[in-house]
Amino acid sequence: MKQKNPYTFFDVFCLRTPLLPLNFYFDLTKENEISTKKLKEIWSNDTIKEAIFLASPELFSEIDKWLLGDLKDKKKIQRLQFSLLKYLSRMSSRCTPFGLFAGCSMGHFSKSTHIELKPHTDNQRQTRFDMNFLVAFSQKLSKEEAIKKQLKWYPNNSLYKIGNQYRYVEYTYDSFNRRQHSIEAVTHTSYLEIILQNCEKGKKISEIAELLIDDEISLEEAEDFIYQLIDNQILVSELEPSVTGMGFLSQINNCLKRIKNTTELVSKINHFQEFLNTIDQTLGNATHLYKENSEKVKELNVDFELKYLFQTDMYPKLLSNELDIQIAYKIGRVMTLFNKLSLPPKNTDLHQFKNAFVKRYETREIPLAKVLDIEVGIGYIQNREAADHTPFLEDLHIPQRKNDQTTSSWNPILDILNKKLQEITKSNDPYTLQLHDQDFENFDTNWNDLPDTMSSMGELVLLNGQRKIIVSSMGGTSAANLLGRFSTGNTEIKNHVQNIAEIEQKIEKNKLLAEIVHLPESRTGNVIRREAIRNYEIPYLGKSNLSAEKQIPIEDLMVSVQYDKIILRSKKYNQEILPKLTNAHNYKGKNALPIYNFLCDMQQQNIRSAIGFSWGELLEKNTFLPRVEYKEFILSKARWKITKDRIEFLLTDFTNNKDILTAITDWRDLLKIPRYVQLIDFDNTLLIDLGNVSSIRMFLDIVKNRYQFIVEEFLFTEESLVKENNNNYTNQFVFSFYNAEKLATSTKACISINSKDTQNKKKRT
Repeated sequence: MKQKNPYTFFDVFCLRTPLLPLNFYFDLTKENEISTKKLKEIWSNDTIKEAIFLASPELFSEIDKWLLGDLKDKKKIQRLQFSLLKYLSRMSSRCTPFGLFAGCSMGHFSKSTHIELKPHTDNQRQTRFDMNFLVAFSQKLSKEEAIKKQLKWYPNNSLYKIGNQYRYVEYTYDSFNRRQHSIEAVTHTSYLEIILQNCEKGKKISEIAELLIDDEISLEEAEDFIYQLIDNQILVSELEPSVTGMGFLSQINNCLKRIKNTTELVSKINHFQEFLNTIDQTLGNATHLYKENSEKVKELNVDFELKYLFQTDMYPKLLSNELDIQIAYKIGRVMTLFNKLSLPPKNTDLHQFKNAFVKRYETREIPLAKVLDIEVGIGYIQNREAADHTPFLEDLHIPQRKNDQTTSSWNPILDILNKKLQEITKSNDPYTLQLHDQDFENFDTNWNDLPDTMSSMGELVLLNGQRKIIVSSMGGTSAANLLGRFSTGNTEIKNHVQNIAEIEQKIEKNKLLAEIVHLPESRTGNVIRREAIRNYEIPYLGKSNLSAEKQIPIEDLMVSVQYDKIILRSKKYNQEILPKLTNAHNYKGKNALPIYNFLCDMQQQNIRSAIGFSWGELLEKNTFLPRVEYKEFILSKARWKITKDRIEFLLTDFTNNKDILTAITDWRDLLKIPRYVQLIDFDNTLLIDLGNVSSIRMFLDIVKNRYQFIVEEFLFTEESLVKENNNNYTNQFVFSFYNAEKLATSTKACISINSKDTQNKKKRT
């Protein structure tokens, strides 16, 4: 008997749309060449100007000079034209949220599809200061003597004791303003133990000093010792950065309000907050407002770069945001195919850790910090340095199945795909590959090794008048991962994220789900900041704003291997802990800290964190891969891998527009490439119109020095399902699913337990 799909969908979804309609782009490139006059008209749009300013103030300034006629250098003007065209393409075709270029909003399922945006000038937005700047500001404040003495100080939450030493992670900044982490140690003393125990709930320097003063230790000596602990980050202040809960600027302000003689500072912060609130009332703010306020920011004497100072998220407003519920049912059904196409993980980092643990400790339960200590334990992924240079992500995306999590060898699935690929090359339609259920009827489905909740990202398009659903995968260790970042700026998104978290906790009712609170890099905070999502948090080089009772320190965590499974337990609660990272941070950077990496990996223990369609090794073996369709789904768009020798003749310095159009048309005909394509750079895409000379020249300028590159078909070429008046918008949807069978089983078990408790109480009565 085939196992039934236990997943069902949440009744809401997230819609991601760009700032401008696709009509804008088509109108921009409808002539053979984009004129300077046309670009000047566009530059009169204040919303476009503000969006580009927030993305790159320097580029904004140069474009402004050019279109005002203050630049004469032809090569520089051409580079600026290309840059402007890239941004205009991005903000009218790409849905990935970024600044004012694109945003997200919540919708719900209904009997039919009706999605209509309000004019983009009505969009909601949330602007804040860059986390890198705020972290630098908080560090400066904590070093000012008058403030330093009034702050509360706490033990570094990476601190743990081994033998006669306390060990912890200390960070410094290199010349590129990146964090450098190092493991440090300090000898255990009775004085240090007294301080650490008494500072768990925070104490001022004077209060800590009183703990040490006796006949042999003076006030001056006590304070000197405390200052050493602070300088070495054994003690950290209440101004340590936080990435969950209230915005960090508000946290800083609330702290300063409790401190004497900070009225002027509080007044400045209030001014900045008022400014941010004011510009968030509209789109199209004059750029001089940002420059004027950045001059006031300089009065704080904290270094910053204008291009990073302001971070913005956008939330489009809609007249209606309803989607046909049949789409959700259909995506639920395609999960069966995805399940069959996705192999289980092999030889993961957790698997290697588990084997090393059993070999060293057998069935014993050991403090996690001790186990991961390279000198006294077994470490975690020991070939990595104890430093963290993980870059922050511009994009949010479904975690892709990596080679170490699936398989890098040929497998039966690729065998079937390759056979079908060979067949269609000989057919009348080599452009489209059709998959059918019978192709994989001999493959099993396993629903027991998938996350409790998952997300899928899809697009809805019309092709030849028929609705198609573009979706290639689903996954994530939580359905909330793609949305966590936006929970601070939109109440509906926040409610959905917290609802997902609540369902996950209900499913895992006998375990504590705890959010990992860690700031790997200051600027990373811009994309990993989120609301306080769960009831418990594990702070690690990041401040938790939950009460102390709801925080699970690293030193409280114990690890063991039981029945071939790694178990993480809290001594304080005597319960199994399931760590959660509810954002889309790519934590697997090569220099990620071992404890952070381990906690994040624990989310994926014995599960496939993503299922879906993948070409696998066929990506490298073929220069062209067709569109892959399954019923009304498009699982993969047609794509071309172009090597430099195949475009060499296009890199000639064409002076005549007609000649370059003829050359590109011949090239397209040869390779069967459509007029509208997307240039692929990892997770980034750029819409190219190969029928417009300006777009062609921009495209060739980008790829001219590349050995190879990839383009894929662009499918939003007919009427869109997402509109604003008569304007068509591209779209991207985030659909969320949960394991309904697990939830039902867990709920029944809770009812049964509660019923027995009630009966026992009655008997005792």
